[in-house]
Amino acid sequence: MSCFTGVVSSSTSVSTAKSKAAKVSRHALTLKEKFQVIQMAKKNPGISGRALATKFSCGKTQITSILKNKDTIVELYEANMTSKSLLSRKRCRESEFAPINEALHRWYLLATSRNIYPSGPQLCEKAKQIAEQLSVVDFKASNGWLARWKEKNNVKQVRICGESGEVCGETVQSWKERLPELLQGFSSKNIYNLDETGFFWRGLPETGFGIKGSACHGGKKSKQRFTVVAIVNADGEKELPVVIWKSQNPRCFKGVDISTLPVRYYSQSKAWMTGEILDAILTKLNRKFSSQSRNIALLLDNAGCHPHELKGKYSHIKLIFLPPNTTSKLQPLDVGIIQNFKVHYKTLLLRYVLSKIDQTTFTGAEIVKTINILKAIRWVAQAWDSVKQETIVKCFKKCGILSAESVIVARAGVLEDPFAIIDEEDHFNDESHDELTSLVNEVNIGLTCSSEEYLAGDDLQVCNDAGEDWEEQFMAELTLNQVEETQEDGEDDESFDLQPPALKYRTYQEAILALEDVQAFLDSKGHNDLSTTVGAQIDSLTSLHYANMSSARQTTLEEYFK
Repeated sequence: MSCFTGVVSSSTSVSTAKSKAAKVSRHALTLKEKFQVIQMAKKNPGISGRALATKFSCGKTQITSILKNKDTIVELYEANMTSKSLLSRKRCRESEFAPINEALHRWYLLATSRNIYPSGPQLCEKAKQIAEQLSVVDFKASNGWLARWKEKNNVKQVRICGESGEVCGETVQSWKERLPELLQGFSSKNIYNLDETGFFWRGLPETGFGIKGSACHGGKKSKQRFTVVAIVNADGEKELPVVIWKSQNPRCFKGVDISTLPVRYYSQSKAWMTGEILDAILTKLNRKFSSQSRNIALLLDNAGCHPHELKGKYSHIKLIFLPPNTTSKLQPLDVGIIQNFKVHYKTLLLRYVLSKIDQTTFTGAEIVKTINILKAIRWVAQAWDSVKQETIVKCFKKCGILSAESVIVARAGVLEDPFAIIDEEDHFNDESHDELTSLVNEVNIGLTCSSEEYLAGDDLQVCNDAGEDWEEQFMAELTLNQVEETQEDGEDDESFDLQPPALKYRTYQEAILALEDVQAFLDSKGHNDLSTTVGAQIDSLTSLHYANMSSARQTTLEEYFK
């Protein structure tokens, strides 16, 4: 009897173990755990789905689904990093009233950027107005809905610095007084600033692109926008620009080694900066400064894509966050550097369009459709290279990070007066800005868009430039964007991701002969400097041709003696 009992007990034990195993396989992962799965798969490219399923005590099918939808999961995680309840949620279903929630969040950002902090009842009332504008029925702005909306968007009560829409002068002055202590031990070459800007890389100075206060909320504008991240130091040195676009592998990149691009390229489904991308950028920077045995201080604003959780993570980078609502006064990139970069980019764009108009019967709007992301990236690199060292140094000085005297001493023998080149009140009083103004006038016949408005059209913080009727503009755009998105439902993205044209020259010899023709043309026109530059390119191409011939010859000999 005891034997029989033992067998039953053993059988029951096995059955129970199987039951537990079955339960483990059905374990649904939380949003945080899903993000951890993605991170582990990224750090261990060779790891199998079964190994990940075992590690996280879930089914292999769930792992496959997570990796398939990793971009969406990463976006959700980063948008809710500060919300414990959302991170622990196992299923993140899209709200029935998602358009209202998203529109209210945009309105809230517009309001807070003007130093207006709406109360709970005000948010509910605005949500009802948005629902009416979007023709959404059965929406109720209940207390429960408001609590969920605030949690999802990390909206908390914020103390207002000063009068509505103004930068608090006391905060700016207090920060400047603290700077020497915060930057103690860091020389000018080790004081950096990082910031990003939205960029309409095909944008022409025409109706809908160059008007101050015209925000980007989807439609064709959004598809043409990428994000450019700039990194500079107080010595006027620049890191490679970073470009973020929506496609991981654009068709125009076919045959192109991404690591050889003149920028660092990242992809994100909405072409936005995220905490994950910032972490990747800073990790690479940290590795560089570690190899140079350098410690740097990096100034950042308080944008949501700059999570404070990254503070203290990097061994050679000290993150210093600027006070909210002060970047227009305290961030060097915001007081002139990014704007100067945009002047150079837009000049390249308009120059290209006007040259093509002279050669074809196409309109400017048709010509910009021939520009793919690869060409735009090369213009970004060229424009960034054109930003002068003196401009960068001057902007650091204007933010109170450096004094004129300290910079002159630090850069003795390089510049007699690093600030003399640029007027105190106008960072762009130079030939490049004059040329852009001229190009805008040529392209903008019959319209009233100025070069300043053209540049402002890229600004994602359009509320800073909008007038007192910013709310009316916002509500009007809700309807406009609905119409634009409806018109685009049947469109694909081909015009935004064009493949490069078929190669005209397929061998090194053909390319060298073509360049020699170009050099002869330049000589005939008296462009000696350009001719010399092309000559250097011919020499480089000839060296590559010779290296390839030598490699092929060596391979043939080795095969012959086998």
